Amino acid sequence: MHRYFFVVALLVCSVSAHALESLRVGSQLLVVGDSAAKVKALMGNPVVRTKSASDKSARKGSSRSVGKSKKQQAKEKGEKWQYRRDGHTTIFTIANGKIAHIEDLPR
Repeated sequence: MHRYFFVVALLVCSVSAHALESLRVGSQLLVVGDSAAKVKALMGNPVVRTKSASDKSARKGSSRSVGKSKKQQAKEKGEKWQYRRDGHTTIFTIANGKIAHIEDLPR
């Protein structure tokens, strides 16, 4: 009985946001490491395009990447491209011309 409630609690917590390694767009697949050009070809122009705050501060010479994993650094660095699709907001973090992170949020 306790195991059932634990599983339900985990499912409720996992519904809010999903970090993805890949995303299916029609019959194509976008994966971390694909080019920004492929994102544009499959998804079109983003609805919102922003530069991350850590990317702006990195250009000023401050480095706050000590103790962070490469995955976390990639998520914080680069541009964030937002798309609306199928009742979700999908955010691609683009760093050095490639997908560094994919996040899918319910609206």
